Amino acid sequence: MKFLAVLVAMLLSSAASAATPYRTENIMLLQPDFVLKERAPSVQSLSEYIRAVESATESALVDEQPHPASGYLVLAVRPGGQSMVWLDFKPSLPEPIAAKLRAAILAVPTFEARGGVVVFALNSSLWDSPASQGFPNPQEWSKAMEGRSEPMEIGDLVDKVWPAGAGT
Repeated sequence: MKFLAVLVAMLLSSAASAATPYRTENIMLLQPDFVLKERAPSVQSLSEYIRAVESATESALVDEQPHPASGYLVLAVRPGGQSMVWLDFKPSLPEPIAAKLRAAILAVPTFEARGGVVVFALNSSLWDSPASQGFPNPQEWSKAMEGRSEPMEIGDLVDKVWPAGAGT
């Protein structure tokens, strides 16, 4: 929990108050604190990455026709500078906007994860849509869990939907 508290404090210290196409409502760390401490080089590096993702998201959406939605940017960072993003918004974004958003986020340089994948989500509001409630569940994750009755550790689920060596 301490990792999350420090991360949130750092990010909120620079939050803007003006209405924009993108707003982070909160950060959901999807792995235990001890895993994040082992795999993320520092709270500062994770915070800087999140700020860069927020900036890239804002830039990607600023000239788009508004499509109010809320949900999650689900992010994973692997050692070697690899990253992946899954969009989990209701209502779904039009595919051209979703593709532009994915490309912008994947272009953001990552922090150097150590010893495994780091997974977290940004609970996000687009064009002033009310904040989403619940837990992120991207369509790709739901599909990977079909026919499975027992839970799966989040890192294993990410490895299933994003096999090692499968792109950035």
